[in-house]
Formats: sequence, C-alpha cells, structure tokens
Amino acid sequence: MIKIIKTAEPSILQTHKASWTSDLMNYITSNAEIPDVVKNRYNQPEIKSALESETHNKCMYCESKISDVTYAHIEHYKPKSKYPQETFEWNNLGLACPICNTNKNDVFDETCPIVNPYKDNPNDHFISLGTMICHKDKRGEITEKLLELNRPHLMESRMERINAVRLLIDKYNEETNTSLKFILKKEIVRESADDKPYAMAIKAVIKQLTDIEI
Repeated sequence: MIKIIKTAEPSILQTHKASWTSDLMNYITSNAEIPDVVKNRYNQPEIKSALESETHNKCMYCESKISDVTYAHIEHYKPKSKYPQETFEWNNLGLACPICNTNKNDVFDETCPIVNPYKDNPNDHFISLGTMICHKDKRGEITEKLLELNRPHLMESRMERINAVRLLIDKYNEETNTSLKFILKKEIVRESADDKPYAMAIKAVIKQLTDIEI
C-alpha cells in the first residue's frame, strides 16, 4: 500500500451528488426498497476514470494492477451499507480489486479503522519485508488481516516483481562505468514509481540493497 493523492472531484459528482444523496436517503427513511439505478449512481464512467487515474489502475489496498485481468470495483472506504449518506462523497471513493473489496465487505470500526491510503501514510502502519507486508500497529494489523494482504497470490506476484528488479540492482551494484551506472539507476527508479505494481515492496528492496534514494 502506498500514499494516494486525491484528484479533483468529477464534475458529474459536483453537479448531482446532493440530489443523488437526497433521493437515496428518502428511500432509506421511508424503509422502501432502493432501486439499483438509485443506489449505484456512483458507477459512472467519468467517476471510474478519475479513480483509475489517481490510483494508477491499481487496487488502493494491495497495489495489484487490476484492469488488465478483471473488473475494478469502486470502493467505499466507509461502507455505503453503514454510511449511506457518504455513498456519493468523492473523498469516500477509491478503486479496489474484487478480492480486497470482498474481504473488506462492510467491516468498519470507527475506533480503529483500516488504513486509508488517501488520508494516512501507509509507511506509518506497515513495513515491507521481502514479499510480506507486515503491520506496525493495531490499525495496520486489522487492515493486513482483514484484506489478507499476504494471501499467496499476492506474495507470488510481489516475488516476480522483486526478482525482476533485483536483476537491475545486481547490474547497478556491479557496474563501474559511470554513464551506464547512471542509466541503470534511472531504470531502477522508474521500476519503483507509484504507477508500478507493489511499489511499497520494490521501494523497500531498493533501499535495502542499493545506495539509491527513493
């Protein structure tokens, strides 16, 4: 998990979220069945595109690239089942892979909420040790275990990325030619960019094995 910067609120939300919220809450207060067209109005191409851009098409929690292999889910950090008034709030929306989204479900503890990469610095709550993401505090522990951030498929995928970057690292550490070493350094830095999968793990490996500041 890495820090994510929230982008500008899509115009469709600026224009309609107040009326959408009012409609939704009217159904809830009258205890009427909510039509899908009312409760899922956040699922708009403009909204999803903005979320894909700010998350680099990665899951906001596990950092998997998701758009190439499956459908991304628009995630409500505060579950819409418990906080319906925040269903259309831009600051409550993110992008998640189906597994993290399903694992999280509607679990939310106000006294000890899961880590929110938009508002929290994940480095305050986790440390990356090889292929594992390990918690540093209670919020990190809840997040790690609830979302299963060390499920086998994720650890395998992180290992593939780490092994690929280690080849560059080995070349960089062994290279004596100044120009070539500079080129290798640029390649390594690019591989640790926020748009790459599992950037937290890659940054940690680079920090541990090189003199490159990330």
